[in-house]
Amino acid sequence: MKLTKATCLGGTLLLAAMAARGARPLLVCSPAGSPPQSPRNVDPGQSSLYNGRSSTSIVSKIPSRDSIVYRSRPEGPELTLLRCDQHYHFPIETPQGCPADRAAGGKPVPAARPTQPGDWIEVHTVYAAVVSRKDCLDENLKCCLVGPFVVRGFSAKVTSGGNVPPIIPPIGRPLAEWSGSNTGPDQDPKICKPLAVQWSFQLGCGFEVPLKELPGKPHGARPVQSGDLVSKDLTLVVK
Repeated sequence: MKLTKATCLGGTLLLAAMAARGARPLLVCSPAGSPPQSPRNVDPGQSSLYNGRSSTSIVSKIPSRDSIVYRSRPEGPELTLLRCDQHYHFPIETPQGCPADRAAGGKPVPAARPTQPGDWIEVHTVYAAVVSRKDCLDENLKCCLVGPFVVRGFSAKVTSGGNVPPIIPPIGRPLAEWSGSNTGPDQDPKICKPLAVQWSFQLGCGFEVPLKELPGKPHGARPVQSGDLVSKDLTLVVK
């Protein structure tokens, strides 16, 4: 999605005008009307972060490794979505109270060092209603054509060995689920990420991913979003 100079300028002027009036803007980035932003802190030990609890997930079924059945909250109709992207972030983006969280926060990845055993990464598998081709394993969302878009995420320690991609995301509870945006390093922190995304993040500090199963090169990490940038529907999904 391309943002024009006029749109960015208009958003900047609007924020300046609100600041002059002493009003608090809904977003501190532009343009107005952007979706709630991701990533976010989902540490289940900080109960104040969560807006509610549920026994049902937005991923109601997982028929195969390349599809899910999505049901919006509150309980909407079921819709089959197809996998259209899988990539990973190094360092991780979404802190959840694990030892690896000390690496979160948008630090750049050293360009000269490839991912290696012992690193902690965050894996994102993306699904969409319409994709460009079946069994897509793109790493830059090019195969994801029409939403709704759902990301299944989890953090894991890299181990040696393995087979070939794709990585099969773990299943189970607890989950952290919220409405947010696409992620990745900010070219300009004042510009919101444009893509609305539903997130289902598998909580847990014991997952592992073999090195040979990593899909391509790592994506950098975006800083955790907070305040008015995040949605008000962060849900802890338990049994």
